[in-house]
Amino acid sequence: MDTKASTLDPAPLELVVSMNLFGTVYSCTAVAPIMKQRRSRKIITVSSAAGTAPSADGGYAHYGAAKAAIAHCAGYLAQDLGPFGITANCMAPGVIATGRIMQTVIPGSSQSNRDRAELVALRRLGTVEDCAKIVEFLATDMSDYVTGAVRPIDGGLVRG
Repeated sequence: MDTKASTLDPAPLELVVSMNLFGTVYSCTAVAPIMKQRRSRKIITVSSAAGTAPSADGGYAHYGAAKAAIAHCAGYLAQDLGPFGITANCMAPGVIATGRIMQTVIPGSSQSNRDRAELVALRRLGTVEDCAKIVEFLATDMSDYVTGAVRPIDGGLVRG
């Protein structure tokens, strides 16, 4: 499947935007009234490094665009919900070594013949635990004065 911006098929675009962007927006709009009533809670959305910079070959444009919109939405949520004591932040993982990523995404990428850890300043792929630490920070009182932020979890990934 071709996923470059200039040749993207509308069907995968619609599917990926629906699952990622619309799923995030609908979840936030569903909980916002309750959160406003309680006047203090935290929203954490999930973007991706793909939402902050394009891939070197221009592939996965639909995914990157949806994730960029999610990251940008965090700022809007922060402004909208801040007066109610609600923070809204976004995490943007890079290459996280989950089963699905290791089995499907990396083998099919344009750089599948490279050790992906070479593209990361820390020379290792991220873990689920790396992501959990950011979620813990954003979900606790340690981040009470952080809102509208997009926090990369990428080990210093170079996307170019």
